[in-house]
Amino acid sequence: MAVKIFNKDDPKSPLIFYVYYFVVYFGIAIQGSFLTLYLTESGVPVKTIGLINGVIQILSLFVLPVLGRIADRAPTKNRVLCIELSISILTLFLMSKARDLIMIIAFRIAYAMFFTPISSVYEAITMEYCRKNGWEFGPIRMSGTIGYSIMSFASGFGLKGNISAIFPMLIVSYSMTLFLALLLPRSTRVERVVVSPNEAKESDANRVLSVLKDRQVRNVMIMFFIYSLSSSVNNTYFGNYTKELGGDYAIIGIAHAVLGLSELPFHLGPGKRWLKRIGVEKSMLVVLSVGVFRWAVCALTKDPWVLTATMALNGIQLVPVIIGLAEFLYDHAPADLKVTAQTTLRHSVQVIAVLVNDFAGSGLFHLFELLGKHPIRGLYVCLIPLNILGIIMGLTSIRKGNSSEQEASNA
Repeated sequence: MAVKIFNKDDPKSPLIFYVYYFVVYFGIAIQGSFLTLYLTESGVPVKTIGLINGVIQILSLFVLPVLGRIADRAPTKNRVLCIELSISILTLFLMSKARDLIMIIAFRIAYAMFFTPISSVYEAITMEYCRKNGWEFGPIRMSGTIGYSIMSFASGFGLKGNISAIFPMLIVSYSMTLFLALLLPRSTRVERVVVSPNEAKESDANRVLSVLKDRQVRNVMIMFFIYSLSSSVNNTYFGNYTKELGGDYAIIGIAHAVLGLSELPFHLGPGKRWLKRIGVEKSMLVVLSVGVFRWAVCALTKDPWVLTATMALNGIQLVPVIIGLAEFLYDHAPADLKVTAQTTLRHSVQVIAVLVNDFAGSGLFHLFELLGKHPIRGLYVCLIPLNILGIIMGLTSIRKGNSSEQEASNA
């Protein structure tokens, strides 16, 4: 049985994918919970974190599509995945040894360049085999959620006040991930099929962007941008906000464990069926509606445990994005550009959203300080009307789409 499970040419079981996702999210949990705190405790001012992230995002706009194209054109996507993981591990090691602030920031940027595209590669490999074998992507991704929750909780207590301990944790986690990546079934290059001479002249970028001609896709991507911007603000300031309210590393770890566990009802059971029934477009309306309430609570609370409780709302917001949107774009992308579609569309929208947060958010942070207002609470307040605007735009687009469909059916 074990031979069949790990047969690269003819996998009979998705077990290796379950194990891979469970382990890769160990490192993602540690990184998401504590890497920003490491920078601030190394001497980087909180208000400068946004500018560093901005540099990362600007570079990502150019690097991500290129790396996605390389993955689609490589003999196997697996090779690219393993190379990117290896370089990520090396940059983490170098960052852990750096003492100069400039070098720490430089290695942080280098790490982001190679680690960020990794998820697009292993998700493309996973969805390829899900389509071939009739497996469901949601439960496989859910194993990552469980790994994330376990490691968030464990690392929060395991640090014991020593933030530098994140590096051995991260290096061990991603070394395990690299070993498992070597066992994933092969995803070989798909050759482009050209139907007409005009199609042969069309660039890969135009072929990917043609997906946006679909009204539904455009509408979803706009709402996804607003969600990503809101999430970026929360990711940037949550740890420092928790500490300002009297929390510690343990509470931050618990908060991220709650964040992960909140996804489970929407990977399985009624939540999963409900999201499939209403579809991606309407589920994004739900994402923004929940966001209005969530960011209002974050803006008003003065209790770190209440702030932690808001993480329980993350599942209903995140699952439509990581499952519904990812599968939607995968199914609509050209057969030979599956990774490129994710890096060019989904990840580029995320990058632009983070850029807006990094620069506009940093500007607002300074403005609220000058006005004598709490800057992080002020940023959460700004998210409320933004999410309401997204809901209005989404509802308007859906109504127009329904009207067009009705006119077409009557004709």
